[in-house]
Amino acid sequence: MASIALIDAADTAITMSSVVSDPSFLTAVPSAPLREYISHYWLSLDNTESVHAVWPDGAIDLVVDIDGASAKGWMYGTSTARMDVPLARGNHYLGIRFKPGKARHFIDAGAEALTDHRERSDGLFRPSLDAVLSDGVMNASAFARLDQLLGSYVTRQGPGRSRIDDAIALIQATHGATTVDEAAAAFGRSRRQFERTFQQTVGVGPKLFASITRFRRAIGLLQRPTASLVDIANDVGYVDQSHMTHAFNRFAGKPPSRLRGDVAFLQDPSVPGSSE
Repeated sequence: MASIALIDAADTAITMSSVVSDPSFLTAVPSAPLREYISHYWLSLDNTESVHAVWPDGAIDLVVDIDGASAKGWMYGTSTARMDVPLARGNHYLGIRFKPGKARHFIDAGAEALTDHRERSDGLFRPSLDAVLSDGVMNASAFARLDQLLGSYVTRQGPGRSRIDDAIALIQATHGATTVDEAAAAFGRSRRQFERTFQQTVGVGPKLFASITRFRRAIGLLQRPTASLVDIANDVGYVDQSHMTHAFNRFAGKPPSRLRGDVAFLQDPSVPGSSE
């Protein structure tokens, strides 16, 4: 995949004036009212790859595969290990990355029903994508159309916040160091109720989500050329470097020593993954 550059958005509307990326791959953050729910939008034009490696990030994605005049939407669930996604060369791909637990406001399924696989978005994703895809134009303006569609939907639906969001935020803020009991306390229910609700909302249990969050933090630290692998393992809470290597082999399919300097990832511009 082409390298990712984030397009800054104004407080109330998306702006395309600060595009500084490969013209075949663009990303944008949503307008302010949607940032509670959506990490970013992305668009890959005239794809040249046959497969893309997706690494666990605790999030659900909507991906629209555009082949000429036809388009198919897919909901990709939370993954528990590295997943190689087949792509069609020459197609365009338009995506929305929801923040962990937030896709629940937009889809008619529990997150756990999508874990480690994809489902067609028709009948699953509540807002209609017709207005976004109708004119057949795929460029940065698609982000503004997505933003308008989802902004109107959120205004109509008025999705409420749950205490499960507080538990998710706590795990993220501590980079996975929070214990399940501490997160359950933030939720305000028993551990069993918490774990069941978390699984339904995020797609994985809180312990695995914490492990994924720690892994994503370690990837970010790999971008510091002076940091040793031992120091990174200690900083993010792994028992030792071997423990970190085991996590990387599971989630990325390769050890951290092979990822340093190779961190372009389609799903998350802030904590990238492998461009294979």
